[in-house]
Amino acid sequence: MKKWISLVFFITTMGFTTSIFASDQALQYFQAKAAEQKLPEASAAVANKDYAKAFEIYKRYAELGMPVAQYMLAYLYQNGFGVPKDGDLAAAWYGKASGQAFPPGQFGLGMMYYYGIGVSQGLTEAVDLFNQAALRNHPLAQYMLGYLYAQGYGVTQNVVTAVDWYTKAATQGVVQAQYNLGLIYYSGAAGSTDYTKAFNWFSLAAQQGSEKAKFMLGLMYSLGQGVGLDKAQAFNWYKQAADKGLAVAQYNLGIAYYNGQGTQTNLGLAIAALTSAANQGLPRAQYFLGYLTFNGIGVAKSLQKALEWYMKAAEQNFADAQFAVGYVFHNGAGVPKDDRQAFTWYLSAAKQGLANAQYMVGLFYQQGLGIPSDTQLAAYWYGKAAEQGMDNAQLLLGVMYSQGQGIPKDNKLAYTWLNLASTSSNSEVRDAAVKLRDELAKSMNAADINAAKQQSQTYFNKYAGAQWK
Repeated sequence: MKKWISLVFFITTMGFTTSIFASDQALQYFQAKAAEQKLPEASAAVANKDYAKAFEIYKRYAELGMPVAQYMLAYLYQNGFGVPKDGDLAAAWYGKASGQAFPPGQFGLGMMYYYGIGVSQGLTEAVDLFNQAALRNHPLAQYMLGYLYAQGYGVTQNVVTAVDWYTKAATQGVVQAQYNLGLIYYSGAAGSTDYTKAFNWFSLAAQQGSEKAKFMLGLMYSLGQGVGLDKAQAFNWYKQAADKGLAVAQYNLGIAYYNGQGTQTNLGLAIAALTSAANQGLPRAQYFLGYLTFNGIGVAKSLQKALEWYMKAAEQNFADAQFAVGYVFHNGAGVPKDDRQAFTWYLSAAKQGLANAQYMVGLFYQQGLGIPSDTQLAAYWYGKAAEQGMDNAQLLLGVMYSQGQGIPKDNKLAYTWLNLASTSSNSEVRDAAVKLRDELAKSMNAADINAAKQQSQTYFNKYAGAQWK
């Protein structure tokens, strides 16, 4: 050992260190050659989950300053592969790789700042690092910039800029960028809807296995958006996504089986798909299973089991299910009749804009069912339902305006709502509205009647147009 130390010292004093051993260029050359042999071995070790071996190799070359090894060492520390998980060391090694302008290191450190792992959380720092990596064409950094600009996190929200970054990442094969681009073009979030571009991006993402993209392709085929309407193709895409466990696809698949859309009607398969979605917590599926169970369609009729499904969806604020729970308690269907409980659920659904529920809340207030009577609130909720085309609400609101119940008496508004109710498909509502409207017209002048008719048309155009959107 002493002889070796003396030899090194002798060579150093003779001036050979600079020309042979200490040259940075030469040292890096030999390190790179060694790394060419060892780093693939480390990569294979990671693939084989031999993390201890990978850690040993990466640590050696990370300490020699090789950025790819520093990055991978950080990755191992971050995930606890072959070493105890350590966010601080992960951030430190990402930082070393980032300091050498290594794009994966910049991205890795950016993610640490984004989540606040090993460093104090800082969106400003994250955005700066993502920018550095993205400008060096790092696809995941480009995706993250797209996401941040789309959401307005750490930057001023700008969907157009988000599209630009998403496109850069998507063209490099980042599946989530492809899917997000599809959503932007589908929804028109960047300014205008473009179903063709949406379909193309969803198709690319679906080819890489994105279940959500497969579902969106099914939806677009089902509605004929950006592609010819094709229920069979829609069914095939729904099934592919459903088979991978996507709850919303399982629901649509169940509906396809139930209605025989793109496939033969099959209640058994419909219920199986709906149950899979419901068990994942999808409220729409839970509600529909409640409906099937309540009515004994494809399953044994059980009011108790139906209420259980309705409640699961209602507790997730699903308006149709809240209305159904209200109906169950109002009518005592399998449970003791409880108008107070019914009103609570009807009101929850009404506040979400469900016209049927708004009408029932108005009725409860008018008749004092489970709550004190309040004609002013009754008129308010009838108005909400009437503006959405609820014929019963239009009839009762017209009566309240004609009599001044809870609202100031107003013959023109009374005529307006009775005139709308007179177009109901329900003969009882229609006949009552026609009779009351024509009787009211006897005390009105032609100008007021014409004004009321015009107002009726305005309301009709509004809610009829909303139904077709």
